[in-house]
Amino acid sequence: MESAQQIEHWIRNRQSTFVNGLKRGGQVPDELIEKLLDNASWAPSHGLVQAWEFKVFTREGLLSFYKGLQRIYKETVPAEKFNETRYQKFPEKADFVSHVIAIIMRRDPKRRFPRQEDLVSVAAATQNIYLSLQAYGLAGYLSTGDICYQSQTREFLGLDEEDECIGFFTIGVEDENYVRPPRTRIPAFEKTEWIRS
Repeated sequence: MESAQQIEHWIRNRQSTFVNGLKRGGQVPDELIEKLLDNASWAPSHGLVQAWEFKVFTREGLLSFYKGLQRIYKETVPAEKFNETRYQKFPEKADFVSHVIAIIMRRDPKRRFPRQEDLVSVAAATQNIYLSLQAYGLAGYLSTGDICYQSQTREFLGLDEEDECIGFFTIGVEDENYVRPPRTRIPAFEKTEWIRS
């Protein structure tokens, strides 16, 4: 029973800490990032395709990453939706972030299984990162959205036609003054149908 309580604890206490909850200048040792990625690599994968790939931006690489996203944002967002404040804040994030992991699905070259199976395995690897954050005393979140799926982002990350950027996992040190908003979930029974015959 203790094991059941432990797994419930880790799953139900998984949390996102956004940039506004990270400590300015907080640095995470590269060795801990390597542990997160090792844990990610134990996700289920049909036929052991292991379609995940990670590109880790840190130190000076962070500024290159955020300036790259800033450029892509300017190139791809229609004028009526362009937000100057958001645009200006891209490089400022580097002051609060220790590492950004671009999570990529590299399509199985042999095409052994449907594409969505590669995507699902990479999503499971991403959840392993999430579940590992608290265990290592780290904070972070997965950032997704339109910018991940632009052709300019694919070029920036060196992706082939059938590869996919799943998102950017931002990692840092939680600010001790950060007040975390309450978390809620819709109870499973509201989204469950039982078929018994």
